[in-house]
Amino acid sequence: MGVYQYEKDGRTLFGLDAWIKLPSGQLKRVRVKKIPSQKHAKMLLAKLEIDAFEGRWFDRQLEAKTTVEDCWKAWEPITRRDNDSWRSDVDRARHLVEHLGSRRAAKLTRKDVEEYREKRFEETTRRGGPPAPGTIDREIALLKRCINFAIECGTLVRNPIAAVPLLNEPNTRDMVLKPVMLERILKAAPPTFAPVIEFDYETGLRKTELRFLRWEQVDLGLGCIRLSAKETKTNEARVVYLTSRALEILRATPRQLHSPYVFVNPDTGRPWSEHNKMLRRACERAGYAGIWFHDLRRSFVTNARRSGVPESVVMKLSGHKTRSVFDRYNIIDEGDLKAAVERIDAARREGAAPTFRGEFSTRTD
Repeated sequence: MGVYQYEKDGRTLFGLDAWIKLPSGQLKRVRVKKIPSQKHAKMLLAKLEIDAFEGRWFDRQLEAKTTVEDCWKAWEPITRRDNDSWRSDVDRARHLVEHLGSRRAAKLTRKDVEEYREKRFEETTRRGGPPAPGTIDREIALLKRCINFAIECGTLVRNPIAAVPLLNEPNTRDMVLKPVMLERILKAAPPTFAPVIEFDYETGLRKTELRFLRWEQVDLGLGCIRLSAKETKTNEARVVYLTSRALEILRATPRQLHSPYVFVNPDTGRPWSEHNKMLRRACERAGYAGIWFHDLRRSFVTNARRSGVPESVVMKLSGHKTRSVFDRYNIIDEGDLKAAVERIDAARREGAAPTFRGEFSTRTD
């Protein structure tokens, strides 16, 4: 209909009834009355179309009500349904809602993000220090994801913080447990939980994969574990072949009559659920601090690579899908560099690589 004229109380007024196309392709109907002149009505229509094209206009009532917390509440059931790591999203959202929950999502700015970062860096985690930059990066990434989902649902038009850069500072953990450290930790751990620690050190399974490992996934004859796509973080099935020590642990683990799981807390009859707490207590008794359960997985990756296993094979065993993530787990220290040079020298002594001594052939045939 566009701009139209009507009479009311003896006055000539103008109205606007138009469909505005948003950048997403969605059409929104706009109806405005009591415009004093046709000129003003046409100017308003032109302004709305320009603002929509530039992503600066939307249903103002809906926009005014849409907060950061609203965006998270819309995204939460989706991440719970689709992501194995949804618990991490819930934990990150707790901080976002605490500091930004009541803020209008469409009005967020880089200043808001920077203030959020400053507040988070002032907080203390359960490990006694401020959160790592990589941790805060993942929180901001979640915030962007929630807003993008709101755009896909038609609640918002644009993401006001889409261009805000991340800190891009990865969490730098390089803890690799040496055999003597593992031995002391196992002695300090409860006898019922020590096999859980050692098995993860021997296999590099993710904590969720380890916790819910079932006997039906174990093939003692072939010496492997079979993980289906729905049981892995990357949604890709994989076969994990086991070391002789890992097989010994499984053979020594009693099967629970009423539980399909391999590693069961005898006090509850359920899979172990507090891996970090149990390991931390064992480490404290053994005289070590700052060791996380995830360090066992990192130790497996690094030890496998140092043993000469090709990195592509290690990635298949550990289930790392991307090289960038694998490199964070594969710790290379000065000892590795020195060993590499020693292997080069050894290969040359054995004649496996050419050695140039200043003489080059000028033959061109």
